[in-house]
Amino acid sequence: MSLAYANPSDCRGESRSSRASKRITITIPYSTFRDLESRSLEEGRSLSNLAACLLERALTT
Repeated sequence: MSLAYANPSDCRGESRSSRASKRITITIPYSTFRDLESRSLEEGRSLSNLAACLLERALTT
């Protein structure tokens, strides 16, 4: 699986709206989890932060 990685500085709250963040739960394939976990370690950010960033970018592009 090949992922297009976002710039780590792109999703650190600069573009968030004034509404409070919300928490969700999703189920993903194990291979996707491994890819996210590996990338989060490479970028030095939490898996949750990376997933939120990728979702936000996907919805705004």
